[in-house]
Amino acid sequence: MTAAMAEPMYLTAPELNALLRRTKGLQGANLRMLLYYATAVPVGEPVSLLQKEIADAVGVSQASGSRSVTKLVEAGWLAESYVAGHYKFYRLGPAALGAKNETVDPEEGTMGTVHHLRGPS
Repeated sequence: MTAAMAEPMYLTAPELNALLRRTKGLQGANLRMLLYYATAVPVGEPVSLLQKEIADAVGVSQASGSRSVTKLVEAGWLAESYVAGHYKFYRLGPAALGAKNETVDPEEGTMGTVHHLRGPS
């Protein structure tokens, strides 16, 4: 008997909407790079493209893409998944998945509470 392979799970429309709301402080290349990582592969999977390829795909320079990835990793939006040679590959980090405390604007109140994260079956 062979084990059944779990069907890949992508972010749903409500999850993407929640991510968009959490990223209200991100702009330009940072937001474009993060959204690529959020939509390119199933949740928890690394994006197996070089940063240059991703930057080209979203219309930012290689330098801007690299700076954005560094900032996104530092802020927890992306997490390093693996290294191959001189290249690092990333997946969505805890902030993108709602695992960190969300920034709350006192005038707007709490945007939501994450009770659990979906994971591969």
